[in-house]
Amino acid sequence: MEEVLQEGTSGHFCCIPPAGAQVTEIRFKNKPYTLTPVDEQVRAIEVLPLQFQQLPVNLACKDSSSSRKDQTVVNYITFPPEKPQNLSCMTKNLQIITCKWECGQQLDVDHPLRRRRYSLRVQDSDEAEVQCGVDLLCNFAALPNRSFYNISVVMRNALGEESQSYAFNISHRVFPVPECVVVSPGATDVEVYWYLIGNFTGRHFSCQITMEPTGKTTEGQFVVSEPEQSLRATVQLLQPSSQYSTTVRCALQGNDWGLWSSNTSFSTEPLVTVDIWTRTRRQAYNCSLTVLWNTFNSASDSNIKVFEVCVAQDSTRSRECVNVKVMKVYFTVGFGQCNVSVRAVTLRGSSITSNISVHTGWLITEPMLKEKRIVGNPEGFLLSWSALSSATCGYAVEWCVMGNAEPCDLRWRKVSANQTSLSLSAEGFRKGHRYTFRIFSCQTEGHRVHEKHTGYLEEQEPLSAPELSYSLSIFWSSMLLQWSFNEEDSEHPGFITGYRLTIQEHADWTYSNRIWNISVEDPHRKSETVEGVKEGQRYTIQLAACTRAGCGLESVHTITTPQNHYLLMAKVMTPLLILIGCCFCLWPCKETLKGIAVDIFSFPSGQRMKVLELDDSLFEVSEMLRVLQVEDCKCCNLDSVDMRSSMEDKSWLIFTEERCKPVGPSSSEEELVWDELAAERVTSVTNLTYLSSLPPRSASPALESSRSHRANYVTSLNTNDYVTSFNTDEYVTPVSPGNYITSFNTSDYLSSIKSGNCVTSVSPGNHVTSVSTVTM
Repeated sequence: MEEVLQEGTSGHFCCIPPAGAQVTEIRFKNKPYTLTPVDEQVRAIEVLPLQFQQLPVNLACKDSSSSRKDQTVVNYITFPPEKPQNLSCMTKNLQIITCKWECGQQLDVDHPLRRRRYSLRVQDSDEAEVQCGVDLLCNFAALPNRSFYNISVVMRNALGEESQSYAFNISHRVFPVPECVVVSPGATDVEVYWYLIGNFTGRHFSCQITMEPTGKTTEGQFVVSEPEQSLRATVQLLQPSSQYSTTVRCALQGNDWGLWSSNTSFSTEPLVTVDIWTRTRRQAYNCSLTVLWNTFNSASDSNIKVFEVCVAQDSTRSRECVNVKVMKVYFTVGFGQCNVSVRAVTLRGSSITSNISVHTGWLITEPMLKEKRIVGNPEGFLLSWSALSSATCGYAVEWCVMGNAEPCDLRWRKVSANQTSLSLSAEGFRKGHRYTFRIFSCQTEGHRVHEKHTGYLEEQEPLSAPELSYSLSIFWSSMLLQWSFNEEDSEHPGFITGYRLTIQEHADWTYSNRIWNISVEDPHRKSETVEGVKEGQRYTIQLAACTRAGCGLESVHTITTPQNHYLLMAKVMTPLLILIGCCFCLWPCKETLKGIAVDIFSFPSGQRMKVLELDDSLFEVSEMLRVLQVEDCKCCNLDSVDMRSSMEDKSWLIFTEERCKPVGPSSSEEELVWDELAAERVTSVTNLTYLSSLPPRSASPALESSRSHRANYVTSLNTNDYVTSFNTDEYVTPVSPGNYITSFNTSDYLSSIKSGNCVTSVSPGNHVTSVSTVTM
């Protein structure tokens, strides 16, 4: 009976002979072993240890029976199942997942007893266990909408089983393999196409393309937008008429590279390739057609003898061909479809003919294109345009090497239909020059202009300055500045973005001159109003045009603002009109105002004091008005004198221009003499506000005796404030009838005046209530 024995263990083998016979010898692997009796007939051997070997081992028993041959049994020594080592999984297309592992020892798998069996199970799923082959790999289908997997691989044989688990994210284990690699060679470049078959929609890939024998590697970034999408890359700088082979490999973004595709061999185009282009201009009755072309010639022995240029017009069904050695030729054609072909004839043969279609009828209906402004960079220009579904054969971009200057040294580049951008190197472009790029869409009828781009490789400051208009609208408080400048001139070293206006004030007596810095952001606006200037002031105006690189040269002008004569007239006339109006309104009150003015600004001339003639009504009026009373006052000087005197003790008072002074009886009669009234009791009050009054009484004998010394008349009498009553009959008695008072002036608060004879003049002030005169 065949059995499988485990390596490294001890083997016990026994032989059972037929009845009546004895075991005489037991051989293991053709080697006899010492017999160990088990019973009277059965004998056994022990093998220590069992060693693995690829071939089966024989166990032979020999007994004493001469009629039987040696009995032989075949056994296999092997080892128990091992855990799979280096277990890993990956996918090429996110549809089928492949897991691989390794085993520690090699096995002879020809015999079923020694064969190992493998199976794979996906944890946490309802999928059945997958039976794997003996080639140490296993494939299973990816589960929908699942990215994380936990699997276990089980290895079984006759001695038992072992398992190994492995968890992974399928997104990190994607290793695509490019398939169906196709090349489209050109003269110096080749376009490589390939497919990534699988569920890669929306995934980002990095791919590498290698070229042998040069070993050139090109790498690009790609996005798969639909299942089984074709990817494309262009490899440039190849040699014409050369043999190459290419391989492609890709990697999901962030993962390791996948496997290389199989090699694809190709040959570049012939040695001379002609790239043709045309330019048309409309004339009165026809069109001028300029045919230009470039050649790619890298071999020294490919000398071009001549170029064959042909133009076929569909409208006239005519064909014209010329042979030239230059790479430009002119034709005159009608309006309609034209087919142009150019072929280079070399010493080694002819190149492939290049063809282009031109539809001159589009010149009649060609629309006005709006220019799109672009900005270059130190590396060059990056042009991009909108895609057209009608552009079946690609796009073409043309420009002039010298910018917009004439004559135009025309250049062009062609791209495929699925490319809507073009990067132009800075080589050949100059700073400060405006370049116009016209983008054509290649259609069945020919190339038609699609977009127009204008820009600078690097803008610079303007080289010219705006001219300020001489017809300026300058006022005493504002200025309207206007200037002229051609901002659309293609000779400018940059796009005009606006203007910078600087206005500086030049004051004569100050160190702080005001400065206006004004930025005009609209290049088409060429006027600016400046408010807040001063009249009769000198200003310096500096005006410059600006680009993105800065502002250029400045034009400098000096102006002086005019005087504001209307304001000066208003300043003079306003007070004058107010004064006239006040005079007109106050004219009816002129007498009242005159008295007020006299009271405020005038003072009695000389301050002469005359003898007051108080009448009998002074006391009564004072008591009735209750104005002049003796009362306590904080600011007063009171003197109380009780004395008796005779007439001889009294001194005379005479009034002079300067002061009052005492005189004797011998004084002149022309002087006004005042006698001091003698009374039993005299009360004197000195105060600015209060004046005491005495009750009326009759004249004393002393006063009567003094009347003989008075003059014939009283020339003037001035009263002061707070005299409530004045009676001329009280103290002043005419010596003889006929005397008179020539002048009488009253002041404020004089309530009553009674004059005697011959009052010739009275000039009343405020508050004079009554005047009684006696006519002579």
